[in-house]
Amino acid sequence: MKRVIGFIFALIVSVSLCAQAQQDSFSVPEGASDEVRDALQPHPELGDRLLSDQPDEIQEIMRAQLVEQSNRPLPPVPAATKKQLFDQLTAVSGLGMRDLFNFMTSKKKVAEGITFDEVIEAMLIKANEVNFKNVGHNLFWKDASAVTGVPALRVEILQFCDAVVGRRMLDFSPEFSIFIPCRITVMEDATGDIWLMTMDWDVSWLANAWHPDSELSDQLKADAVRIRDSMEAIMQAGANAEW
Repeated sequence: MKRVIGFIFALIVSVSLCAQAQQDSFSVPEGASDEVRDALQPHPELGDRLLSDQPDEIQEIMRAQLVEQSNRPLPPVPAATKKQLFDQLTAVSGLGMRDLFNFMTSKKKVAEGITFDEVIEAMLIKANEVNFKNVGHNLFWKDASAVTGVPALRVEILQFCDAVVGRRMLDFSPEFSIFIPCRITVMEDATGDIWLMTMDWDVSWLANAWHPDSELSDQLKADAVRIRDSMEAIMQAGANAEW
């Protein structure tokens, strides 16, 4: 059983948090003009910009450097291979589908007396304190009720992001995009209890990453721990309405 759990962690590691730090600016080629030199420097005051909108000369320099710094998407894994791996995991572990989902989930039960709206407010305040940007709020229960025509249990999904760390991770594994932004579900169950759930970002395995593709820089290790701790702090605040 422990071997299976370890393998699942290794699988999650290889497709998610494997990353290398990307430099925060582009290097300037020798002999570059002042215009090119300026264009290759960070300019936060200009707001969000797409690389594909830059002049061709600038794009060529940037893309050449990014090719050296980041990886291209891997070929897709055949469906038959995925099924074989999943069948092996379930056969050895004896875990059912719900067990596997639960294994990958970090959750907290909200303390009694705290309302759904108080949970949301507390998490948004804490997210701001830990410098996580709120990038989405999905009112899932409204869609469910509108489609079914019956009253729904309240389920809302909040989305948070650290764009710099996310970009670094995508540079190593473009496939990591399926895991961002970080999500926390706030869910009312049939008894009226409120639960908080997110993907389990347990980073205790960082010290045991054995595969060459799982080697993280010290900076990215620190980033991974900070993201996990920040998500934990946001959920803790929500579960206890800590202002």
